[in-house]
Amino acid sequence: MTFLPIAQRELRAASRRPSTHLIRCWTALLGIGASLIAFVSAASFSGATSIINPLFGVQTIYAFGLALLAGVFLTSDCLSEEKREGTLGLLLLTDLKSHDIVLGKFVATSLNALYCLLALLPVTAVPLLLGGVTLGEFWRMALALVNAMFFSLATGLCVSAFLNDYARALGSTLALVAIAAAGMPALAALGSACGLPAAWFCFTLDSTYYPFAWAGDTNYGTQPAMFWVALFTSQLFGWLCLGLASIALAQLWPKGSAWARGGRFARQAESSLGGTNRRRQRGAGVVPFDPVRALTGDGAILRWMVWAIVIGWAAVVGNGHLWHSQPILGYPGAKTFAFLLKALVAFQACRFFVETRRNGSLELLLCSPLRSADLIRAQWRALHRIFLWPLVVFLLLRVVSVTSPLTVAPFSRVGPPGAGNLMETGFLGFFFLTISLFADILAVGWFGMWLALTMKKPVLAPALTILFVLVLPSCLYRLDLVADMLFVSWGTTQLQRDFRWLVLGPTQPAFPAPVDLPQDSPAQNAAQIIGLSEPAKLRCN
Repeated sequence: MTFLPIAQRELRAASRRPSTHLIRCWTALLGIGASLIAFVSAASFSGATSIINPLFGVQTIYAFGLALLAGVFLTSDCLSEEKREGTLGLLLLTDLKSHDIVLGKFVATSLNALYCLLALLPVTAVPLLLGGVTLGEFWRMALALVNAMFFSLATGLCVSAFLNDYARALGSTLALVAIAAAGMPALAALGSACGLPAAWFCFTLDSTYYPFAWAGDTNYGTQPAMFWVALFTSQLFGWLCLGLASIALAQLWPKGSAWARGGRFARQAESSLGGTNRRRQRGAGVVPFDPVRALTGDGAILRWMVWAIVIGWAAVVGNGHLWHSQPILGYPGAKTFAFLLKALVAFQACRFFVETRRNGSLELLLCSPLRSADLIRAQWRALHRIFLWPLVVFLLLRVVSVTSPLTVAPFSRVGPPGAGNLMETGFLGFFFLTISLFADILAVGWFGMWLALTMKKPVLAPALTILFVLVLPSCLYRLDLVADMLFVSWGTTQLQRDFRWLVLGPTQPAFPAPVDLPQDSPAQNAAQIIGLSEPAKLRCN
């Protein structure tokens, strides 16, 4: 038997697919366009000679964020999908080992992501040619980006080996990646501020943030060992995740269950299908039919994740007030946490149509008296129910950070210097954050639902929604509101159509064409019995 047969088969199949080559071209073109927009926008605020390093920082920050999201949207559901469809057991009946399956799925799902990152690296090398970045800094940053993508993909695959549910696997992967990339460095910083020894927080070195943060010449020149130790530790943790996925696949799945859930998980699953208000209505005998809630539940796990992000922002605000830390109270810190909230909105907006198209229940709903507008309203009610109060608390915390005297002083940020100072501090910054937050949520909701309905692979709809609505327009700075208006207009216009035509396509009519029937035929007699308006014409195959 050959070594890693599934991986070899996937590599050969990918080399013959046209999409493998097209995705690299489109990634490079999008990277070039976004970098050009960022360069022009920065040059309009400051001189062209002072934006080389900020341009490299913007490019690498976007690439780092996309690398961390790769595992969330690509590998978090690869093994759990096989379990739900019942095809994983067929693979285990062959001579394949568990590590063959795990590494084969890893190669199959991560190949295009790696190609996209390799296509972005030449774009990030433009500041190197302009003279603002050294060669060593560029290669260290490239290693940090590849390491972050490998860590995210391996984490998603490990989570997928333990869970079966699509939403729970994606949410758990996002939580683990966020903890590893941001939670551990924040814990180490808090311990250092409290005066605790650094040896107590050596376990935080497996975070992918440290190789990215210490790849620059300034930090690397002071402590070069920090970069290499953190890079090796996070790489080792990624391989441990792959090994754990192989062990879990070999030990847990043949016993008939991915993970034996305890009482807490059972209660949480029960609450996600109902909820307190729903149980009260059931006891009263009046339960309004909500297709989104009936098919996806109340989203208890998603609620916990949303409130965890808000609590994290509250901890950042409290830490800034307590330790007088200026940068984390500013506009970039709020934008970072707001981006996480909007990413969860994109996931929830696409989730209903992704799951119903996968299990075939969308066709059943479209055969019912429900209209397309009813499903849209149910979607927005679900978003309102999950995200309204967390967003209100998030904005109130932003008001607290704005009223802090620390935010009056200038602070470090990523973006064009100069005119951005007035827009990123004080109540003007709060106003722009609020407007952009709700505009992005509207754009993510409408455009994400349209993508989930029309894509051939609806599982990629959340990732593409985040990319096209949140990531790429952010290069336009204040003009991203115009992009939000375009996305909202496009989504609302397309979703006004009947969902039957969106799902089936214009080339597949929802009903067969009418044909002429001969007189006194059984079909015409049947048409007269059921009372058709034109008995001479009957829609039939």
